Amino acid sequence: MKNVLITGGDRGIGAAIATLFAQNKYNIVINYHSNEKAANELKNKLEKEYQVKVLCIKADISNEDDVANMKKIVKKELGKLDTIVNNASIALDSPYEFKNKDSFRKVLDVNLIGTFLVTKEMAELIDTGSIINISSDNGLDNGYVESLEYDASKAGVISMTHNMAKYYAPKIRVNAVAPGWVETDMTSDLEQDFKKMEENKCLLKRFAQPSEIASLVYFLASDEASYVNDAIIRIDGGIRWIN
Repeated sequence: MKNVLITGGDRGIGAAIATLFAQNKYNIVINYHSNEKAANELKNKLEKEYQVKVLCIKADISNEDDVANMKKIVKKELGKLDTIVNNASIALDSPYEFKNKDSFRKVLDVNLIGTFLVTKEMAELIDTGSIINISSDNGLDNGYVESLEYDASKAGVISMTHNMAKYYAPKIRVNAVAPGWVETDMTSDLEQDFKKMEENKCLLKRFAQPSEIASLVYFLASDEASYVNDAIIRIDGGIRWIN
């Protein structure tokens, strides 16, 4: 069986990715930061429904020691990895005048440096396989002043994807997915007027479901995408800015 590590795999897009890989008989490593209950509930569900092995590993991906420890556990329990999905990220949206160095650094530490640390350590467990970084269309040409740190971190993930693809070629393919709005707990508190305005910018007039992002991630990890490398794939339903 193949093995996949998903950072931030306990909820939202990460949980949807874990579920789809489990359906396709991958053993799953769910990395989580604090929500042990959600991680274990997903573990029990996936093991029961799909008869795969699921590891839940608590780790702050911005902490080098935590990531190194996660690598030791995965190597001991599974031996190797076939796919890494760098999904974990945070957003600290706020008015521009309230932003400061600490909030900016915290977002970069998780979203950008965390992606680097996980990749650098965990890719050593891949002989041939795939790395998929979850960026955002905010890192391309959609963005909001309120999410300035998040947008910068996701642009950094895109840049890093290009360099990683060069470094790990030809044995490991590295690609990035750039979602738009997705129906997750990160978007559940949006004001309805704002959400409707954002839906109207989208050609499909709705937010994505986490399973739709997961389908693209699984494709990139599969043999069907064996010639897809160093690609940044936008998946946002066709967002168009309306002034």
